[in-house]
Amino acid sequence: MDMDMSLHFGEREKILFSWWKTGSFSGMAVSMLISFLLCILYEAIKSFRYFLAVWNNQKRQQRHAEASITNPQNSGGDTISEDSVHIAPLVQLSGFTRRLFTSYRLAQGALYGLQALLAYALMLIVMTYNMNLILSIVVGEAVGYFLFTGNPLVDQHLTDCC
Repeated sequence: MDMDMSLHFGEREKILFSWWKTGSFSGMAVSMLISFLLCILYEAIKSFRYFLAVWNNQKRQQRHAEASITNPQNSGGDTISEDSVHIAPLVQLSGFTRRLFTSYRLAQGALYGLQALLAYALMLIVMTYNMNLILSIVVGEAVGYFLFTGNPLVDQHLTDCC
């Protein structure tokens, strides 16, 4: 099956995988629904990453404020002593690696990977040049934006963090 390299409104399409084929109106409708839902999921992940960033920042500021109140002389340092952590010498964590491998950063990395995977999958669906699928993706992105962002002031921060 050759791929049509111009915009078209056909019902017969191979989408992303050899087993994801459409041959009827109902098959195309289901594929459009799946594409639409993938767009909403993409926007939800992007918004959730922003929510996690704001939540982590507030938590960090609260911890810093509590640390400066309880111990004003050591407000900028780490409160955990290196001697209190007993780890084999080959896998000892320094202050840098402790800050690098936090659960927040690992979650952000995993969510970003999933977001990038969805973005590439959606791009490849658009590259089928099928206008039915392209329109479902455009509408899905618009609905996802409306549901999870929808505020230009929030958009400014989304471009900064994501």
